[in-house]
Amino acid sequence: MIFGVIAKPNLKNFDRIKNSLTNFLKKRNSSVLIESKFSNADYDSKIYVTRKTLVKKSDVLVVFGGDGTLLHIAEEAAINKKPVIGINLGTLGFLTEGSISKLNSILQEFFENKLVPDKRQLLNARIYKKKKLVSKTNFLNDAVINKGALAKIINLDLFVDDILVSNLRADGIILSSPTGSTAYSLSAGGPIVIPSLPLVIITPICPHTLTNRPLVISNNSNIKIRIKTKGSPVFLTFDGNSSLEIENDYDVQVSKSPLKLTLLRSTKTKYFDILKDKLMWSNNYEGE
Repeated sequence: MIFGVIAKPNLKNFDRIKNSLTNFLKKRNSSVLIESKFSNADYDSKIYVTRKTLVKKSDVLVVFGGDGTLLHIAEEAAINKKPVIGINLGTLGFLTEGSISKLNSILQEFFENKLVPDKRQLLNARIYKKKKLVSKTNFLNDAVINKGALAKIINLDLFVDDILVSNLRADGIILSSPTGSTAYSLSAGGPIVIPSLPLVIITPICPHTLTNRPLVISNNSNIKIRIKTKGSPVFLTFDGNSSLEIENDYDVQVSKSPLKLTLLRSTKTKYFDILKDKLMWSNNYEGE
């Protein structure tokens, strides 16, 4: 069994984490592959490989970091059908399975076949300029269209299945999967959605007209956003990672992707427990 190790950049104590993981896996006749960016001058080329090679050769991916680190690998892991165990080194961690202190216990559950798959639907985006496809990608959390730092309010036309829904004037718009409902969409006033539901959340960012509210539609629909702003920069960002500058008369089309990401979870991990923990919801009535 080969475990591919992916970690956030400049991770402190990475060598200690790597050594602990390697020793644990050796006792179970398993090995590790590590991204070459973490290698030193006398690195072993059999262990330190490119991310592309790591994902292809590994049986399981172990991601050390926060949700952002896991999002960086989501599309590639889904394309290669590799399951992911997320170890949280950040703050919120809706996607990661547990903290670094639980690493050995999580891996022990894996070897005892006690971890269960939590499949997350990706969305697909296609960007057109004058009806010509210029870029495409898959994303797990959200696609965000927003104005530049000093730009004025932008104009967007929203279509669902080729039907015009709204001429929107706003700071931008978020197209979110259920997995991404607890990310930027939530901050912009969108709903929290159980990850297994087959839908897309469309959330305006600071709309000029207050009646432009978040909209929830089936993920079998095709969404199209047409940029109708001249002279001001408009940016399209996927999962907070890659960004593209777009302009007037660009079309951004979003629909359900054929890809799904498999997260490996403990049977003890419950979605509503995660919400209560991360969002600090409380059932404590002390003082009454």
